[in-house]
Amino acid sequence: MNCMRASPWRRESAVGCFLAAAGLIAMGPPASVAAPAAARPSPATVAAWDRYFAWADGKVKEEVADPDRFLIEDSLSPSDRAHVKRRLESGGIVVHKRTGIIPAGTKLNMPDGELHHWWGAILVPGARLPALITFLQDYGNHAGRFADVVRSQMLRRDGDHFEFYFRLRRTKAFVTVTYNTEQYCDYFNLGRGRIWSRSVATKIAELADVDTPQEREKPPGQDRGFLWRLASWWRFQETDRGVIVECESASLSRDIPTLIRLIPGVAGYIRSMPRESLESILATIRRHAESAP
Repeated sequence: MNCMRASPWRRESAVGCFLAAAGLIAMGPPASVAAPAAARPSPATVAAWDRYFAWADGKVKEEVADPDRFLIEDSLSPSDRAHVKRRLESGGIVVHKRTGIIPAGTKLNMPDGELHHWWGAILVPGARLPALITFLQDYGNHAGRFADVVRSQMLRRDGDHFEFYFRLRRTKAFVTVTYNTEQYCDYFNLGRGRIWSRSVATKIAELADVDTPQEREKPPGQDRGFLWRLASWWRFQETDRGVIVECESASLSRDIPTLIRLIPGVAGYIRSMPRESLESILATIRRHAESAP
């Protein structure tokens, strides 16, 4: 492929050329791009993720239990909090990297893996918690509503505990990846118009030959390593203006090869996928709430 002849300066085409030249992906027919080597998280990588997840989960529990700082924005500096408030009230979506998870003075070594942790927020004007939570808990019908979810099925419900299946499909530049996932989500109603939830993927299996008779799940250690772990925490605060929705999403993937990091802008482009997925989810929630009767 001649990178200089890619369609008129489309960033996706240029990045696809760089990735192909660097050997991260093998160019092929659309939606069939494959990485040159399979990847499996090492025991050390899994242990590091488990430590990070425990810190993140503990931080969320500590914050939501504090009546003065239920939301992430409540822990920001006054100027940052004012900026977030203005952004939300103007109809914007706030998305930032989540920081402050690793305890001070502690180092976390993530060999051959990379953490992605973002948080985002929206204000849904005029919304009320019961209707919004009912929409989100309708996991069997998330396919077709959320861009990444192409199939969905409720597997089990026990009170405020939900187990569900999502087929997720994510596309970036020339890379399309499809997963079978199983997840659970627990909801906690704190009263006073506050609810929070935690969702964790218990199964993530990349698919090969998607939508063909040969479709199959790749065995562990034979996938491309784009998504090894996934967890999210949600906070919902009902106010006189509507419902503030905050979501933080943490995921683990293989690290980006050194050669790719040397190409200006490409590593950031690849790392933008989790952020864009979070923005899409929040935008979908607001659109649904605004169009609900």
